[in-house]
Amino acid sequence: MKLIISFGLVFLISSSLFASEKLSGVRGWFISAPEALYLHGQGALFVDARDGIRVSTFSKSVPLGWQEISQKEFPNQGNLVQTSEAKEHLRKKGLDTNKIVLVFGDPTGGWGEEGRIVWSLRTLGFSKSFIVDGGINALQKASNSPVPNRPEILSKINVSVSENKNWSADSKLIQSELSDKKFAFIDTREEREFLGQTPYGESRGGHLPGAKWIYYKQFLDKDGYLLSESKIVSKLYELGISKDKTVISYCTGGVRSGWMTSVLVSLGYNAKNYAGSMWEWSSKGDQNHPLVTR
Repeated sequence: MKLIISFGLVFLISSSLFASEKLSGVRGWFISAPEALYLHGQGALFVDARDGIRVSTFSKSVPLGWQEISQKEFPNQGNLVQTSEAKEHLRKKGLDTNKIVLVFGDPTGGWGEEGRIVWSLRTLGFSKSFIVDGGINALQKASNSPVPNRPEILSKINVSVSENKNWSADSKLIQSELSDKKFAFIDTREEREFLGQTPYGESRGGHLPGAKWIYYKQFLDKDGYLLSESKIVSKLYELGISKDKTVISYCTGGVRSGWMTSVLVSLGYNAKNYAGSMWEWSSKGDQNHPLVTR
């Protein structure tokens, strides 16, 4: 009996500790689902970033694909369109820079589209844009419980100073800083891509010399929630990535790396997304745009 009771206590304590790791409130560019529902009730706009969604069925949300504000021609389709063009498109969707925008996706089944879109929005001056932690499943689950009253979150967001930081990297910056120890590079693709396979249309295979491989979903739990800050920072530290470095992430077309950049910025890293990523880099001459497979 004592053994059963002891086991039960250990289970409850460990479950409590695990639950406490989940985001509550706002952390950088991320917000928990219950607080997102509260903000939506105060006038915030939900954006559905899931791939292929043309008419979202969740709470009058606006569907927005990352491709809608990206260039169309290969190999530049990872790069954003001109700012004026992007803002006009977003205006027609009902977004403006004064509105709180809550972006959700499908973290376990998607490609990190919600992170790419929030990175894009922040880059374009939409400083009140957030990723809903846990995505659509978290929102649906939270919808079954009473919505919390969190006016302090609304006040905090509304009085925050607009950001004017640069979270973008281009091929010229990477060329000039590839061997600089003050920079770190993260390849957020699948391991097979890192090792040289080209399943998604890259012109050449491989990864940037010196880049560290972190498949972006390694920072999610099995339910699609962001891991605790301590776990993420520990993983980065193991790979020699510290907050005194500029961290540039890349993937195939800046989607998965956009999500990674959103995480890193939220945790206080000086992070940038190489939106052109391997579509762009691998299309250029290999002498000045090297790739390695080990």
